Formats: sequence, C-alpha cells, structure tokens
Amino acid sequence: MKALFGLLVMLAAVSHGMETPCDVTLDGAQCYGTLGGTVFLQLIHVVSGVPDISLKTKSNDAAKIILQIRNKPHKIVKIHKSIETRAHFFINNGTFRIDNTERNDSAEYRLDTFNADGEALGTRKLQLFIEAPVSSPQLSSQCLTHGEIRVSCSSEGDGPQYSWTLDGHPLRDTEASPGDKTNTITLKRDQSGDLTCTVKNNINSVTVSKIISPCEEIIGMVAASLAGVVLVLVMVLAVYCVQKKKKPPKTSVHVDSQDVEYANVRILKKQMRQKERKVDYGHVEGGPQQPFEVFGQNKTVEGPRWKVGTPEEGDCVYARVRKGQ
Repeated sequence: MKALFGLLVMLAAVSHGMETPCDVTLDGAQCYGTLGGTVFLQLIHVVSGVPDISLKTKSNDAAKIILQIRNKPHKIVKIHKSIETRAHFFINNGTFRIDNTERNDSAEYRLDTFNADGEALGTRKLQLFIEAPVSSPQLSSQCLTHGEIRVSCSSEGDGPQYSWTLDGHPLRDTEASPGDKTNTITLKRDQSGDLTCTVKNNINSVTVSKIISPCEEIIGMVAASLAGVVLVLVMVLAVYCVQKKKKPPKTSVHVDSQDVEYANVRILKKQMRQKERKVDYGHVEGGPQQPFEVFGQNKTVEGPRWKVGTPEEGDCVYARVRKGQ
C-alpha cells in the first residue's frame, strides 16, 4: 500500500517569496507551493553520496526531464532549459529548489534513482501544486429588518475555505458566493460579541476579527420614514388644493363684465287689462284711418272697435343682456 504524505508549512504573512519545504522521499507525496514563491523538494536523503537521478514530468504526452544527475564518468547536473534560470539542486543534502514558481510548475513528477552501474534503485511519484495564497480578509456587516446582522467575509486566492467563531464558539449555516470569494453568515438578534472569520487554503491561513454590537430593529425607523413621507405628501396635497381654489372656475361661455348692462324690460301680464277705444269711421268719410302706438309700434286699427292691453307701470323686471342684442 502506497503511503500518502504531504508536508505543508502555512505562513501568516502573505507575500511573494514565501518558502515552502516538502519531503518527497516517500512515494505519492503531495506538495503545495506558493505562486511566485520558492519551493524546496527533498528528493533524497544523502548518506553516502547522491545516486544517479532522473526527475521528469509529462508535457503534451511526452516525458520532459526536469532534473538529471550522472556520476560517471564525472558528475553532471542538468536542469531543463524551461526552468534552469530559476532552479538549483543541492548536492550536499539532495534538495531541489524552484524559485519564482509558476502555475505551469504544477504537475505530477516521477523520480527514478540508479546505482553507479545504472541499475534502477526505485521509482517514486510526487504531486506538486502551485497556488495563490489567500489575502487578508475584509469584513462588512449590515443590519436587517428584524434586528439580525448579516456579516460578509471576502478574500482573494486559490480555493479559500472559511470558518467562523463568535466569542470562540464555532458558527455554522454560512453562505458562499460563486467562486467562494465571499462567505456570509447571518447572526440572530441575541448574537453579538467578538466575531472572527478565518480564511485558509493549502498555502496559508489568515484571520480577521470584529466586535459585533446588537442592531436596533429598523422597523420603527422604516415606519418613521414612511410617516415623514406621508406628511410631506399631505402638505403638498394641501398646497395644491389651496392653489386650485384660488383659480377661477372654467366656464363654457366667457362673459366680459364690460359687455354687461342692465336694461329695463317691460313685460306684459298674462291677463292684460283691456281698454276699449272706439273709432267710428262712419262719421268720418274719406277721412284718414286712425293709427295708435302700441309699445313703440304703429298700428292701424280697422273695424269698428279694438281692444288693446297696456302694461302697468309697475310690472317690470331687470335682466342682464349683452350690448347690441
């Protein structure tokens, strides 16, 4: 049964140039290196010298020899040209160092060792992961409607994992954002104190703390705000009504006050008083007909007798009429 072994050194400080040692002398070792940092791979334990070594990996389905050591006819240490400017092998302790690590350095490696006669001594596999460390997390809090507190913890880096404690007690029921860049927890009304968010990955671990005070329920605040809005609306409506009352009513017929006069209008009673006026044309032969005036109109009376009505002086009213009508 193959042993799985991984050595990880987590540093609290986050910066480029972090150094990570990893012992890969056992088969199936897994190592994690910081992106842009330095990784030390302990390939062999030196007892009586370094045997022949071949460290290779696959690239595009073809084996690529990263490190090769030959002792005969003379000692040769050869590093692949893709990393030769940022890698070094230490003969005295059997450690392979890679500086300024890149994501392409993540791969499964195979280490073969040989004796002086070229006979195989053993084969081991190791897995190297190069990841970005998590950054210092940022905390933000928000009071909700019923006094709850929503707290978010955000961090950058590869594969962040979040954990929460309140006064040292673990908290559950968290919510993660897509990509796990932000983790959120909701505290109940009675939960307050020293809240700590811890963010970690395979490279490092960082914590941040904040004192959380109880939030007042904002229902009253919302109600007060609504009351203020209603009051403003009522005032605006009142001003509108006052202004509207000051405006003259619209009428379909425009009457100019200068075009109005009062006229004395005489009206006739329904039952006009009749007065008789007798004209006897039999006594006036060839004489002219006798006209008489009724309300400004000349009437010629023919016949023996006419009854006409005349309005009384007191039967009159006043009415508004237009000039010229």
